[in-house]
Amino acid sequence: MITYDTVKEMLISIGFDNLKRISANKIAILTNENRVSVLEKVNEQIKNSRYDTIPTSESSVGKVLIDSISVLAKPAGKQGAASAGVGNENILVETINKYTETGPINVIFKAANKEYVVIGCKGAKSVGADTAGRKKADVVLSGPKNQNFPISIKKDDAETWESADSYFGAEAEKIIAKAIEEKKTKLISEGSYYKIEPNIAVKANISEKKDVVFGSDLARGGAVVTKTFNSISFTLNENKDLVVDCTNIITELSDVKGDKDVYFLIRNDKTRKSVKKYPGIRVLASYKKRINKNVIIVERG
Repeated sequence: MITYDTVKEMLISIGFDNLKRISANKIAILTNENRVSVLEKVNEQIKNSRYDTIPTSESSVGKVLIDSISVLAKPAGKQGAASAGVGNENILVETINKYTETGPINVIFKAANKEYVVIGCKGAKSVGADTAGRKKADVVLSGPKNQNFPISIKKDDAETWESADSYFGAEAEKIIAKAIEEKKTKLISEGSYYKIEPNIAVKANISEKKDVVFGSDLARGGAVVTKTFNSISFTLNENKDLVVDCTNIITELSDVKGDKDVYFLIRNDKTRKSVKKYPGIRVLASYKKRINKNVIIVERG
């Protein structure tokens, strides 16, 4: 049976990973490309799909039907703050600031694996737009002595740590060349850009993992928290501490494990030119769970 998750994996496998869940049977590809071309590509590359071109109130360019699941194409630039995760961080910031209006409180981020506590928090602010020098924080909480507690927020359905074209592009060139030589993948010229078949991935080493997860700011007492926040994510305990329910918390390298382990996914994207020797190839620092059966894991030389 075709499910939402099955269709999501199908779309990722053909190069569409900027996705938005609309409902249990409806998913949107967020794109800056021609939306008709995007839907045509989906229809061409996924078997037993059907492109319904009739415009409706939900989409002026129609939709692709894969069994009972509808695939839409939406302009990436018009999705608002929430599509980039900003809406999620705003919920956290606004809630903390609401509870600190009358004075400092303790904020306890609580997950099954650990807690991250800010004693005497005076407030929070969004800082996700400041990525200079490999900063990773989306939110900074202010302590009683104006200390900063940087926090990176990942939604529950996150599968990517960062776009790693510039960080890993030079290394990716070597890995692609080696994978081609060992016949793990093949290079196909499309004129102005290249494709590889299949996509490949390599596991990050310890130094790379630190850079990708903690950047330059989280390593100094910060945290990565996983949660798609809503109103019931926040409660006051008997001590009047603000408890923030989280799915997972990362404060040290040993927490980066299992599905969250770091792999560099080297995949096709004809709009990218950051891997200089191979325009049309891009690099994502992704979660292990993002490396599906259609991706070949390769070893470094």
